Amino acid sequence: MKQKSEYNKKVLKQFVPVIYTDEHFIAVAKPPRIDLESTAWRHGPRFIELIEESLANKSGRSNADSEEPLVPLILPERYATGVALFARSEEAQRRFSGMARTGKLRFSHVAVATGKPPRARIALKPNRATVKKKTEKPLQQAAKIEMLDSIKDRHVARCNTGAASFEQLRKAFRLAGLAIEGDEFISAKKAAKPKQLQPRPMVHLEQLTFPHPFEKNRELNLRAAIPGPFLELVRTGSHRDVHLNSALSIRLSILLDKGTDCMRLFCGKFEGISGLIVDRYNDAIVLEAQQGKFQGGDQELGEIADWYAAQLKAKAVYQMWTARVGEGGVGKDRPVELIRGEGADEVTVLSKGTKYIVKPGQGLSSGLFLDHRDNRAYIAQLAQNKTLLNLFCYTCGFSVAAAREGAKTTNVDLSVASLEWGKRNFEANGLSLDDHVFIKSDTFDYFKRATRQEKLFDVIVIDPPSFARTKKPKRTFEVKKNMVDLIVGAMPLLKRGGHMLLATNHRQLPLAWLMEQVDDACDRFASKNKRTPRGYQIISKPKLPVDFAPDRALQKTIVVRFD
Repeated sequence: MKQKSEYNKKVLKQFVPVIYTDEHFIAVAKPPRIDLESTAWRHGPRFIELIEESLANKSGRSNADSEEPLVPLILPERYATGVALFARSEEAQRRFSGMARTGKLRFSHVAVATGKPPRARIALKPNRATVKKKTEKPLQQAAKIEMLDSIKDRHVARCNTGAASFEQLRKAFRLAGLAIEGDEFISAKKAAKPKQLQPRPMVHLEQLTFPHPFEKNRELNLRAAIPGPFLELVRTGSHRDVHLNSALSIRLSILLDKGTDCMRLFCGKFEGISGLIVDRYNDAIVLEAQQGKFQGGDQELGEIADWYAAQLKAKAVYQMWTARVGEGGVGKDRPVELIRGEGADEVTVLSKGTKYIVKPGQGLSSGLFLDHRDNRAYIAQLAQNKTLLNLFCYTCGFSVAAAREGAKTTNVDLSVASLEWGKRNFEANGLSLDDHVFIKSDTFDYFKRATRQEKLFDVIVIDPPSFARTKKPKRTFEVKKNMVDLIVGAMPLLKRGGHMLLATNHRQLPLAWLMEQVDDACDRFASKNKRTPRGYQIISKPKLPVDFAPDRALQKTIVVRFD
């Protein structure tokens, strides 16, 4: 536990540094796209509570000293960055609120903005509306705007004011002839089904100043440095570092998990850079550039590699260029290249505490499907001390996680190499192979053999490829056409009350389609065997883990309980 606490301290210090703490207040530099009030992980503590806990050995109160929860006083909205202030007691909250009501707070916001301001320094008086509409509120506090850096019509500008609200900040910038970068209205419909990254306002609370309410003649001046990506955006016009930084921030909950060191770090256009996919395997980073989508070249990939190497202390960074050739598969137009550091043929990674051997230099065939992290943990609990059939098992990812919980597994795949790899994953976790079976077989052929042998399992995992061709037996598999066949073939092998996990990464097939396949399979199975359709219940529709969540079409999964 102490080791985990030290690990959390290190991660939090990098991503959410504490800028001030005493017995009454705690202030941190908030990163983008993180809600400090949300839980760090499911049913876990709030991010801010983890941060306070990390101060236990420093000056200032720790959570253990009081049962009073931290109360947010100044909290930049989700997409903004900068000073976030919390009170450690109701009395601190009461006194701070009193100062806010009497206008004793001063704010210094920095924003990336576009426009043609009349001069480099602009003083704005209160009670002046941008447009003369009865429904529009006036500027309530005087403001001073200063251009810190400018290239053509894009600026890094600072606004000093006594107003805290974003609405007032927006109004001040508009009065100065400026529009905040990324400050766009997003409809609820568009937000629900984003086709690409939604813009975020480029706003940073650089400084918060107020008299210390418990100490006479002392002023608190809390400051969070201007983010480097703000200046980079103005000087180069590139949002790249902004997007990379934001994407890394929203993965804070995974970075805090000492039992997981492999994840997706970037999801292409859904996080702001089309055609760029980034995966992490322990201390190795793999950059995938999709030909025709990624607009940069080798030089830009090198700069991205340097950025990740610095942020995550990566020892090796690989790049690969892939050519998407439809649902038939993926073709690489160039071999995977090691472009930074010293690589290794194999790397052992952790996924929720389970060890896996991966080969980052093999690109898309690295040996582990990162998007199934939560599904593997779910199935491991479901199959605890039970029997598991893992079809299209690849390197036995589901089986190894389940075996650690006492499951006896049967693993079916056409590739001998994948099965041998899977055995090594068992051994990496100190698991004996005695209670586990590895079968080289086509799935449909296995169905026939296992049905004759009257095999029965508590849990069956079916995660087929979208498309595959086999020579022996000669067969073409398409998940869109053959998913029902898979479910029908598996049903005789599932015990009553057993569970089946069904998944697909076919982008054009929605979750509703996957659920329909179960209905169709039950009807077909009943017709084929001249019996009443088998009852079932969909007990779970797992969401993608946070690192894959931006790309909602990537993978769909359901867990079905059959009567």
